[in-house]
Amino acid sequence: RCAQDHAVNRLTTVALELARSFHAFYDNCRAVDEADPILSRSRLATCEAVRAALLAILDLLGVGAPESMERAAG
Repeated sequence: RCAQDHAVNRLTTVALELARSFHAFYDNCRAVDEADPILSRSRLATCEAVRAALLAILDLLGVGAPESMERAAG
């Protein structure tokens, strides 16, 4: 639909909504719970799915994504 309408802003809206939802998930759920490995695998799969989706959206927008973020010295 974005391509048909030339409405790139829809992609940014999806990215923001996904990031907000993931932030709430990550803030409220331990990704790794040693007492429950099945739950841990499910949560880690969720993390990976969100990562892949955000990377795909950023790629469509022509925006790069760093592997990690570090503070600059100074």
